[in-house]
Amino acid sequence: MALKIVKQYEEGVLFRLGRLAGTRTPGLRTIVPIVDVLHRVSLRIVTMPIQSQGVITRDNVSVDVSAVAYFRVVDAVKSVVAIENVHAATNRIAQSGRRGRRSSTRKANHSPPRHSEAPRTP
Repeated sequence: MALKIVKQYEEGVLFRLGRLAGTRTPGLRTIVPIVDVLHRVSLRIVTMPIQSQGVITRDNVSVDVSAVAYFRVVDAVKSVVAIENVHAATNRIAQSGRRGRRSSTRKANHSPPRHSEAPRTP
């Protein structure tokens, strides 16, 4: 028997012989060496800086756009079983989301103005 400590801000995901055996709450936990593997997952809010990207505006001015992503793991089991690397996946999603917003804003700014009524001539 081995003792593992799961901290207050973590949740442990236990695998027994490679199969999911459940979660472990904070505190002192016992595991069987070689048979059990305990993955500790932090449930705290993570601040992740997103790499800056250059944008050219309508009037040909280059601007660097920076962003910060805040996230936290809600389901520890899914973060270990379903996603290989939660931090890298969140970083990629944040970058693509920012690109999408940036391009949609650019398209909205370049669209011609719409007139609901044609001007009347007397």
